[in-house]
Amino acid sequence: MRVGLAWCALLSGCVMQPAEPVSKPATPVSIPLGIAQSGHGPEAVFRLCSDCPGPSRKVLAAPPPPIRLAEAPKPKPPLQPRQEHITRAVHFPFASAQLTTQARQELDSLKALLPDARTITLTGNTDRVGTPAFNRRLAARRAKTVKQALLDMGVPHEHIARVEVRCCVDDPPRINPSARRTDLDILIVKPAP
Repeated sequence: MRVGLAWCALLSGCVMQPAEPVSKPATPVSIPLGIAQSGHGPEAVFRLCSDCPGPSRKVLAAPPPPIRLAEAPKPKPPLQPRQEHITRAVHFPFASAQLTTQARQELDSLKALLPDARTITLTGNTDRVGTPAFNRRLAARRAKTVKQALLDMGVPHEHIARVEVRCCVDDPPRINPSARRTDLDILIVKPAP
């Protein structure tokens, strides 16, 4: 047998080293156990194994990124309509409730605002000349004259909210022509832009 090994070594051109004895490990190596499945469904059988096949590429593949759904746009709060108070005055001659040419022009200048008018408050005024009872009646007639002029211009009756009277205005000088008027307080409501 020795001759055979030597002969083999010569023919192969290599030198054989004597084999080293394999030493056994002092402690046993524990091999983690896996779970193997055979069959599918109700016939599936599971067993513990130490030589289970490794995970497939499908198992090792990275999970796809989560699908992000587009968020629904948040509804914008409804825009609030714009409100504006506009005050104007229609002037009258002394002790009169008749509209003058200038008073009609003052009312005509309001035509562009009237379609957007939500409410109109009318306040008749007088100066201090005359008795308080006469002045109250005169102030009421002035306010009613302006109210009728607005109705004739197409303002709906329900838009005229109030007709008030304020007499005997106490502004200096004692006789005050600017107090001979009817004040219009117009609430304008325009749709939001």
